[in-house]
Amino acid sequence: MTDRSYGRSALFAVLAIAFAAMFSSAQPVSAQETLGDAPSPSWRILKRDAQGRPILLDKGTGKEFEVEQTETPDATTPDETQIKKIDPGSLMRGQLLLVNPPRNIRSQLEKDGFSILEEIRLFSMDAEVWRVSIPPTMSEKGALRKLKKDFPDLLVDTNQTFDLSAGNVGADFSRGFVGWGPVSPSCGAGMRIGMIDGAVDKKTASLRKQRVNYEGFNAKDRKPAGEAHGTAVAAMLVGRPEGDEKNIGGLLPGATLYSAGIFEIRGGKEVGNLGNMMKAADWLLKNRVSVVNMSIAGGGNGVMTFVLNKMLEEGVVVVAAAGNNGPRAEPAWPAAHPKVIAVTAIDNQLKIYEQANRGDYVDFAAPGVNLVTHVPSGLKLQSGTSFASPFITAMVAIHLDAGFPSDPDQLRGSLRRYTKDLGQTGKDDAFGWGLVRLKPSCR
Repeated sequence: MTDRSYGRSALFAVLAIAFAAMFSSAQPVSAQETLGDAPSPSWRILKRDAQGRPILLDKGTGKEFEVEQTETPDATTPDETQIKKIDPGSLMRGQLLLVNPPRNIRSQLEKDGFSILEEIRLFSMDAEVWRVSIPPTMSEKGALRKLKKDFPDLLVDTNQTFDLSAGNVGADFSRGFVGWGPVSPSCGAGMRIGMIDGAVDKKTASLRKQRVNYEGFNAKDRKPAGEAHGTAVAAMLVGRPEGDEKNIGGLLPGATLYSAGIFEIRGGKEVGNLGNMMKAADWLLKNRVSVVNMSIAGGGNGVMTFVLNKMLEEGVVVVAAAGNNGPRAEPAWPAAHPKVIAVTAIDNQLKIYEQANRGDYVDFAAPGVNLVTHVPSGLKLQSGTSFASPFITAMVAIHLDAGFPSDPDQLRGSLRRYTKDLGQTGKDDAFGWGLVRLKPSCR
């Protein structure tokens, strides 16, 4: 469906009706009466049991609970089974990415008809990546097989593409749904948050005079993608509070945001790619962010795993949108990486967003259906897992600011303590552990 923009007066009229409906006696019990007040954080500290397994201690209650550990996958070149599953429609055609290629490979590549399009130096990751074009007589699968055979120790994979995890529009419901409540303009002061998304318009009313740093990583010969999506996500994170009861400003308006744009116009569509994402991730590491929001979705591969692992090694937490390709879709990356915190979207009836991906990689749910967002043209109602992810990013940020460990598993364990179970009992493929509700203690 096509997004629609509303004038401010018309939109507030819609909001008034929406809020009245949400809090009327007709509102389902599950969405109105069972949420209650969101708890203020009672921080946990890491301990270990006699076997060395990590546990968390609730300093408020003295209760302990174990942390479920996930494995960090190795970054490897795809095997034959994985190569056969490659979807040409989800990658930059005719390109491969080579990570830390040996110098003696250059002449062999040129002899075989490969061309080096770009040599990318990732200083913060201490890595070098070559973006190469494959010979016109080869497919991406054939080129991968050849390089895998000729250079068995080389990490090489396709240049995956991403879409922006946004959907259609409707009527709004309050951010108080997660118990966050109104915050002061200084809430989040001192925090450094990153995001990888589309372009951001820093002159938008809600971002003007806020601490927003933007860098675009699209190809020089390509037009950057539109600013509506990236601006909306940035405003959700650090936008200036409106100062009214609707409080549709940012979750952490006092924080400093580093926003990296990786999307560009290709074939009339807004497309991001893994090569751009690598540069963006390296820039965010350089700027010492503590958590990165990725409201993007695509396919995963060994090179993407390499990038995400590097960020994790540097203590950066990654929160990502679960994707909007429907319940039967393949897992969306980067959310599907075992150490990335994956977020799905729900509506004001506690129902799952109908276009959201499903899968055991989904960790938590947050509001993401029919939200008021700030875009360059004004206010806009939008839906998608893109707009759910910032809620969890903000919750992770306040954990880290309080000195909580940056280990994703420990963070998941803590967030579960503030979660209302939805769907099937326990963790499920639609809602993950459920809706996280947390009231920040801002300075």
